[in-house]
Amino acid sequence: MTSDFAGRVPTLWHGQGIARQMTTRLAAGRETLVIVDAALTVPVVAGCSVKTMKVHAASADVSVVRTIAREIVRRPPELIVAVGGGSVLDASKIAALALVPGRVFDYALGHASRSALTLLPDAPPPVDIVAVPTTLGTSSETNSVGILRNECGYRLIVGRSLRPRHALIDPCNLVTLSRETAREGALEAFLRLAGASTSSRRSARSRRDAIALGKALLEAGTRDHGSAAGRLHLARLSAATQRSAALRGPDPYSARHWYVANEVAFVLGIRKMSATAAVIAAVWRRIRSGDTRWGDAASLDDFWARSTAGSTLPLDPPTGVAALIERWGIPCPPAPTAHDIGLIAAATESSWGNRKPMLPGLVADDFGDVLRDSCWSPQPVGDARRPSMIGTKEVN
Repeated sequence: MTSDFAGRVPTLWHGQGIARQMTTRLAAGRETLVIVDAALTVPVVAGCSVKTMKVHAASADVSVVRTIAREIVRRPPELIVAVGGGSVLDASKIAALALVPGRVFDYALGHASRSALTLLPDAPPPVDIVAVPTTLGTSSETNSVGILRNECGYRLIVGRSLRPRHALIDPCNLVTLSRETAREGALEAFLRLAGASTSSRRSARSRRDAIALGKALLEAGTRDHGSAAGRLHLARLSAATQRSAALRGPDPYSARHWYVANEVAFVLGIRKMSATAAVIAAVWRRIRSGDTRWGDAASLDDFWARSTAGSTLPLDPPTGVAALIERWGIPCPPAPTAHDIGLIAAATESSWGNRKPMLPGLVADDFGDVLRDSCWSPQPVGDARRPSMIGTKEVN
């Protein structure tokens, strides 16, 4: 089913037209399943017979993952080509677990229905996955993580078997993104580095890589995020966060703002980066005040000072990140009601906090305080979620 692949990261291909070129080459003579965002119209695989499944990205929940998995089992492919943003790539990676022996797929979905974090049994990827991202910042094309949306929330699934074999970064797939969306992607990658850098238990190499990539992301997001070359540069920097030592360290849960933003996004039905823009400064204020449950102040200060050196951003990290969000035009979400704050706080404690290793020692009252201290716009919250839809068709 798979080629020999013992490396820790996928093979990265990048450049103008690389997606069409490499998918055609990799699919030649192989039974291929293409899983693609239904909103995309650009053909990916040419010159071969493939099965195509179109997925509506906003509706890529557990039911869609099950539908994809059933098709994978019914007609096992030798190659899966996943084309879309992070939600489509994640759904494809998780669905491919249906080919792992030992009912790993059933275990993953069952465990995710009870727990926010699922660690998979160690196993190689069951099938070659070619990940073709059409958004910036998620790094799903290069990591061993999948986010599953079920009735409980956004669930984190982690394991080597989720790793794509190839990642194809093509600026042709990124040029239609708005400037605001491109900057959101740059911010997502930057805060991934910043979150890891709030841990005091980091090697010198990890710190150096995180600072170098953080500085490059800020410069690229500020100066050249509109051109095809600029988009390609941002995408490669985002991928590099997973392919370097920047995120390595003994604390895999150090990006603690992510867990709060995760619950905000689910309860309010908003984009993850919009939720992150709301809570990040409030979380960093707690780190700077000396609350080590959220992170180490000296480590955050060092990362921020060195990655923003030469910029005009404030030196205080919470003030600086708020200024960056405003400067890049990333809107904060509408203010939640007191009831919503209670729901988010309780869900965060239940999923990630208290005695769990992600947010140890933090409880609902702590999360409620963060949410009340977060940045919100005055408009009321609307429900941005759409019903689940999926379609399949044969392409000959």
